Amino acid sequence: MINVLIPNIGRRGYLVDYMKDIPCFEGKVFVSDCDRTASGLYGNNDGFFILSKPAADEKKYISELLEVCNKHEIKLIIPVIDPEIYILSNYKKAFEEYGITVLVSDRVVLDICYNKLNMNEFLMERGYLVPLTYTDIESFKADLEAKKINFPIICKPVYGSGSENTKMIDNMELLKAYFHKGLMIQQYLDNFEEYGIDLFNTFEGMPVRCVIKRKISMRSGETDKSYTVKDEKLSLFMVRLASELKHIGNLDCDVLADGEKYYIIDLNPRFGGGYPATHASGTNLLELILRMINQEKIVPAFNSYKERVLVMKTISVVQTIWEDKNEIMY
Repeated sequence: MINVLIPNIGRRGYLVDYMKDIPCFEGKVFVSDCDRTASGLYGNNDGFFILSKPAADEKKYISELLEVCNKHEIKLIIPVIDPEIYILSNYKKAFEEYGITVLVSDRVVLDICYNKLNMNEFLMERGYLVPLTYTDIESFKADLEAKKINFPIICKPVYGSGSENTKMIDNMELLKAYFHKGLMIQQYLDNFEEYGIDLFNTFEGMPVRCVIKRKISMRSGETDKSYTVKDEKLSLFMVRLASELKHIGNLDCDVLADGEKYYIIDLNPRFGGGYPATHASGTNLLELILRMINQEKIVPAFNSYKERVLVMKTISVVQTIWEDKNEIMY
């Protein structure tokens, strides 16, 4: 029996339901957050905890998390937000000493994925396409004058998550006013379709699943509507990437395509907002994690999902009793 914790659950309470629906799962699913008003705390879980904000006091948070895991016999932690994944990667071996598996990739993988300049370098060295990218206005202006790039462009953080502080800019005056250290300028690829791809690797970094989804719309930086598609060329392309990156668990990828060329614009080593479409298509990645924990061999099956499965997120209402406090509770 494996008890699971999904920390900083936010709005992704559906992950609890997905886990509990697995026929072979006999454990409990706990959730936590640093915000008492996170809707995911009030769903079909076996208990929730209010813990410190990971980035505010890393050591305090890890201490609380470890205490919760030992108290409730939790053996698997599945983090779902970027800042926490980085922190937990530093303590992965410490949790292993207590028999607790933290589903995060090695630090070298995280350094590639979370720094978009590192990501571009990694991809280009291996022959993948990325949009033209600049770290200063002067080099961008030189290519603009040489007609290698045109407005509009995308301005976004080198380290970023969920499209936060990402802005489309259509003139030099606005670019000069908006641009600052920590941002980068990137080519805007018009008339390209955007795809979200879930690439799943084993603990050994071997690719075993690849599910492709055509994005229809976004909301608050994550996929709101999408449907599954099959594209053999794109699938082979992405599976090769997974075998080279050697991440662990799921990799949420964003790709722009025009039918001939594929540009990779983001790699997120976690479950992304588009996972519900993958799950609905018959690919249960949470079940694969449990099977991996039980040391079962996972056979690659890249074409095993249902095609043209449309998933749309809705707005549901959660209610509880308001309390004028947000103290640590576990």
